Amino acid sequence: MKEFCRTVVFGFFLFLFTSVVEANENLFSEQDLKRSNVEVHWQDSLHKILLKYLKGLDAYSAKDYRSAYNIWLPMAKDGFSYAQADIAGLYFNGWGAEQDYETAFTWYQKAANNKNTYAQYMIGNMYWNGYGVPIHTDLAQVWWKLAADKGYRDAQFALPYQYCYLNHPKC
Repeated sequence: MKEFCRTVVFGFFLFLFTSVVEANENLFSEQDLKRSNVEVHWQDSLHKILLKYLKGLDAYSAKDYRSAYNIWLPMAKDGFSYAQADIAGLYFNGWGAEQDYETAFTWYQKAANNKNTYAQYMIGNMYWNGYGVPIHTDLAQVWWKLAADKGYRDAQFALPYQYCYLNHPKC
């Protein structure tokens, strides 16, 4: 089952990144680079990124959080939003790194700015609960709405909950 899940995740990321490359194939003229060379480069890079990310997931699944941290941190610094969100989660929970809500918030913000809906949802949670930031229910709603509008189910649940809680605390 674990191998099946890895294959599905790998296939999804491969499809996602290949689609991005195909959608942007006209960005390069033949004078700059031949299309086939660009595709080979992108596919090779994508393959390496995904294998590295999956290696971090394996370490995380084995509760070897420090190894997951060491694998994902360079990827997060390079702007890979999934790794950014995962590094944030490690800081948030104190797994593989000292628990630090402010650092977690910073990493979630980087991932959210890269359109990671989970990170957008978590920023909303951090504002709602005051983890590393002052409690700010309006900002929590803004971040949850961003994630909810993109289909993130937990955020879709959080929005009416927040409205109910703020307007009718006993509901």
